[in-house]
Amino acid sequence: MSYLNPLKVLVQYRGYMEPYGPIYERKYTITHSDLTAELFVFIARNYAEDQVTSMHDEVRIAWEQNGDNLILAGYVTVDGKDIIGSPKVRNMIFYNEMPTALQALRQADRFLFDENPIFDNTLVFIKFISDNPDYAKTYNFGPIGNY
Repeated sequence: MSYLNPLKVLVQYRGYMEPYGPIYERKYTITHSDLTAELFVFIARNYAEDQVTSMHDEVRIAWEQNGDNLILAGYVTVDGKDIIGSPKVRNMIFYNEMPTALQALRQADRFLFDENPIFDNTLVFIKFISDNPDYAKTYNFGPIGNY
């Protein structure tokens, strides 16, 4: 896993979201700039639709209850209507860059994790949305604390 420069992670809390809560309804939209190599993490009650570009290369993640446990569940769009680019290449990029996106999430919301160290054990599941069964998979990226 490559090292993430924390100075390249920019966070914006929207609405009533604050660094320490609330947990439920907390949604993350993670985008990036190819020009500056900055990662943008928006933390809000809803996904930051205004930050979604025509490339559709954002990562969306939310806290969810899974039985007795909290998980971080998210998705990326590999292919579909209005999606530009090769599904094979997009799938590879999303999979290879997911650790960087998860590092950005962990860095951006570090106050929440520092206040609640148990949350570092939260498993991260990312669904890759695709019409192609070779790419339509859900991956367990392990505990968020690994990032």
